[in-house]
Amino acid sequence: MTASKNRAAWWRRFLGISPNGYHEALEVLRGRYIEERQHAMRFTQHAQGMQYPQFRERLLQIASEEADHAESIAKEIRHLGGTLPEVPAVPVTEKNSWEYLLADLDEEVRCADEALEQILTIQSEFPQAAELLERIRGDGEKHRDGIREMLMKSDPQALWPT
Repeated sequence: MTASKNRAAWWRRFLGISPNGYHEALEVLRGRYIEERQHAMRFTQHAQGMQYPQFRERLLQIASEEADHAESIAKEIRHLGGTLPEVPAVPVTEKNSWEYLLADLDEEVRCADEALEQILTIQSEFPQAAELLERIRGDGEKHRDGIREMLMKSDPQALWPT
């Protein structure tokens, strides 16, 4: 075990990667992995509570994409020599369809802001990981647009002029 740690440290020095940058990048990726896995669980739960089948299908599609994101992040974590963190379960909540969608949109907006900071943090030493997070952030933008559209279609007040 010590030999593999020494070898990893040697490679980091050889590649010009600081130990703090390496650990910070792994922490960023582990955090994003947890969030993407939890998003997939939450979207799946919320899809089950959707009144409209087209909304259910769209949320399940988003859940699948979030699961794919988590798997891509897992590969990057393993590539860097890290281990995957445990993912806490997402608590089940009872809300109506509109409240689920609103909560999903809020979470996606929060994650987008956080992702931008994370990308900037790791970009110089880990451009491949930063590029992965940027692609995920782009998918998140599409998810937010889709959720906004569902919110507008599910809120009868949204269609009426005020």
